[in-house]
Amino acid sequence: MLVDGPSIRCIAVYCVNAFLLSLVLTSIMEKWGKRLHLVDKPTARKNHEGQIPLAGAAVYVAFNAAALFLDRWPLDFTNFFIGMTLVVSIGIADDVTDLRPLFKLVAQGLAAAVVVWPSGFLIQSAGNLVHDGPVMLAAWALPFTIFAVVGMINAVNMIDGLDGLAGGICVTALAWFGVAAGLLGLRDELLLILLLGCSILGFLLFNMRHPWRARASVFLGDGGSMMLGLALAFVAIGLSQARGPSLSPVAALWICALPVIDTLSLIVRRTASGLSPMAGDRRHLHHLMLQAGLTVGQTVVLLICIAAALGAIGVAGWSLGVSDWVLLLGLLAPVGLHVWFTTYGWKHLRMSRGHFHATKVPATQL
Repeated sequence: MLVDGPSIRCIAVYCVNAFLLSLVLTSIMEKWGKRLHLVDKPTARKNHEGQIPLAGAAVYVAFNAAALFLDRWPLDFTNFFIGMTLVVSIGIADDVTDLRPLFKLVAQGLAAAVVVWPSGFLIQSAGNLVHDGPVMLAAWALPFTIFAVVGMINAVNMIDGLDGLAGGICVTALAWFGVAAGLLGLRDELLLILLLGCSILGFLLFNMRHPWRARASVFLGDGGSMMLGLALAFVAIGLSQARGPSLSPVAALWICALPVIDTLSLIVRRTASGLSPMAGDRRHLHHLMLQAGLTVGQTVVLLICIAAALGAIGVAGWSLGVSDWVLLLGLLAPVGLHVWFTTYGWKHLRMSRGHFHATKVPATQL
C-alpha cells in the first residue's frame, strides 16, 4: 500500500498527459512517417498492404516527457533512460537500413550493460528455490542480467507481428507489474509503470484493430518494440530485486511468460532445423494461429487474454505465499501447451475449423 506521494488526482493528470501526448505524437508520425522514410514495407514475411509508418518513437517521447514532471524517479531511472535512448536509436537504424543481426545483438548487449552495470542494477537473486534461502547468482549476476535483458528486448521484438499484439501484451504485463508495485508500496516504480502504460495506450488507438479502425495505421517498428522489451525487463528487475519486500522473480517470469516462451520455442525449433536463431520465419505462435483459421483480431485478443491469465497466476501465487519452486514448476504447464500447439494443435484446430465451415448449413437453407 502506498503511504506517500501525489494524490490520485495528480496521478490521473500525469497519466492523461502521457496518453494525450502519445496520441498526438502518434498522429503526427502517422502523417510524417513516409516523409521521414520511417515505414515498414511489405516483404515475404510481412503481408500488410502498402507502406505503414513506424511510430514507436512516439511512445518513447511521450513517456519520457511525462516522466520529467515527476518529483522524483527510481534510483536507476537515469541509466534506464540512456539505455532506452540507445535501444530506440538502434531500432530506428535497423528500421531504416536493416542492420545485420549480429551487430544488432551486440548493440543491444551494450545498451543493456548501460542500464545494469553502472549502478549494480542486477538480478542478484533467482528467488527462494531451495529450502534454506534464495539462490544468489553472485559473480554470474552481471552476465545473467545482460542476457536476460537482451532476451526480453528480442522477445517483445519477435512477438510484434500483428496489429496491436506487442503493445497489448506489454500493457497487460505492465498492469500486473503495477498491481505488484502497489502491493509493495513502491510508489516511484508504480508511477513510471502507469505513465508507460498510458503512453502505449495512446499509440494502440492507431495500432490495434477496433470498431473505428479496420487495420493498423502505424506500427511500432524495431525502435518501439525493442524499447518496450527493455522497459519490461527494467520493471521486472526493479520490482523483483527491490530492497526490502519485493516481487518474486518467478512471479515476474509468469507475467512475461508468453513472449519469453514463444521466443525460446522458436530458437529451439530453428536451431533443431539447422537455421540461425535470428533467422526470420512465419512460425511464431501468432502466425500458426492465423494458419489455424483464426482472424487477426481473434488471435490478438486471445493472446492478450492468455498473457493476462499467466500474469494473474504469477501475481496471485506470489501474493498468496506459494513457494517459488512450485511457481517455477507450474511454468511447465504453459510451456507444454505451447509446444503441443506449435507442433500439433494448430493443425488440429485448422482441420476442425475447416470441417465446421464445410458442414455449416447456409443461411438460405434454414
